[in-house]
Amino acid sequence: MKQRLVMCMLILLLVTSGLALFPGERVYACSCVESDVQERLKTYAAVFTGEVVNKGRSQQSKHDGLLREYTFDVDTAWKGVNAKKLKILASDGGSESCGIQFEKNQSYLIYAFQYEVDHKLHTNLCSRNVPIEQAGDDLKLLGAGKLVSKEDFGETTDGRSEYIQLILYGGVILLAALAIVWIWKRKKRI
Repeated sequence: MKQRLVMCMLILLLVTSGLALFPGERVYACSCVESDVQERLKTYAAVFTGEVVNKGRSQQSKHDGLLREYTFDVDTAWKGVNAKKLKILASDGGSESCGIQFEKNQSYLIYAFQYEVDHKLHTNLCSRNVPIEQAGDDLKLLGAGKLVSKEDFGETTDGRSEYIQLILYGGVILLAALAIVWIWKRKKRI
């Protein structure tokens, strides 16, 4: 009997030390910091109202868990909008992981931040996005925004800043120029 008790204690000790030495993946609950409308206007990269015209599939991200891409037809912009149709990535988990879902053909007031890993616009539960019917107080505090048409900007963007796109296009042009010079010098030697 005593030997069996000692054996059970050893097994329990091994199991608990194994759990302590090799913990599972960390899980964090969603915790949002309160902010007022003017502070959100100042800190978020894009603030606009728009209707969801496309709801993409949920996909696993390396850094952010589940993400879903939404395409918005922008009506009014206060900041950071460079196209009539704007793509936003939203955390797609439950509210405990700051996830948020938008319904197709519904309009929302959106606050989106530019994520430094992929330079795209992202949003989540803490951004305080609301259906347009519930946005009255925020809209009053935001003031008059700019009505957006495709003549103003063009049709669609994926939310990357124009600065990043300029760098990417500049790099491609530079590589093409270097390739042309290299080919020209090589032909000159022959």
